Amino acid sequence: MKRTTQAFHSECVKEKNEGSERRMNGMKYVIIIVLLTALTAVSHGATVVVSPANMDGWAFYKTDGDPTYTYGAGDAITEMVNGPVTPPLGTGSAHFNTGSDGSQSAQLRLSDWSGTPIANLTSLSYSTYATSWNGQQVPYLTLWLSNGDRLWFEPTYSSAGAGNGNPNPQANLALNTWQTWDALNGMWYTDNHFGPGSNAKTWADVLTAEGPSVTLVNSGAKGGIRIASGFASLGESFDANVDNFTIGTADGATTYDFEAVPEPSTIALVGLGVFGALAIRRRKA
Repeated sequence: MKRTTQAFHSECVKEKNEGSERRMNGMKYVIIIVLLTALTAVSHGATVVVSPANMDGWAFYKTDGDPTYTYGAGDAITEMVNGPVTPPLGTGSAHFNTGSDGSQSAQLRLSDWSGTPIANLTSLSYSTYATSWNGQQVPYLTLWLSNGDRLWFEPTYSSAGAGNGNPNPQANLALNTWQTWDALNGMWYTDNHFGPGSNAKTWADVLTAEGPSVTLVNSGAKGGIRIASGFASLGESFDANVDNFTIGTADGATTYDFEAVPEPSTIALVGLGVFGALAIRRRKA
């Protein structure tokens, strides 16, 4: 049967619309795949935002100053805050204040990475901002090990004036400024092998003393990687912030960005924008 001009035109328009719809659907599938790939990369990527709504393996702890160090007691402060000034990452940081008693502690502990051989670590660093101290102590790092030993990194013992022959001396401690500490290239002391100050040793010395099979381990459920202030003397006061904690192996490094409020995901916003544009194009069509 011979088609009319109007019927032919309608059929052409229908085929054109169907073709446009197929192309649009194909474009959406490609965008979805790209976004999912990007989101997967972020979940295993270089930076993780840690906030009160998503601590991602971290937990705050504080202790009082009595000999038993009762958890949650005393007037020490642990919190996520904005600032101070411009942190190394984002707009916030973790705040540690030992309160009225310097023998109290304020801590942040990470339960992830348990089982990682310390010999596999290729990066370990963090940034601090101190407003009150005893003249030498900013938040320090402790690692709990599977052999029962414990490793300590205090930035003050990695400065040129520490007197321990550090081959890679780091900056002198300063108040009211952000400073970044490269722990793997700094000086360490341990519970079982060598002491602090002029007796602190390099990370290579730590690996030799501890052995190649020793791993990070959680102490109970309290996390085996700890950043802390305090455990000092009654009359001392410690008030400081921490951000930009990085730990990694040859498989990749993770940097933790401490924030009071999580910042919107750039990828999520891009994704919303793309799908919004698709919806607008469909409505216009």
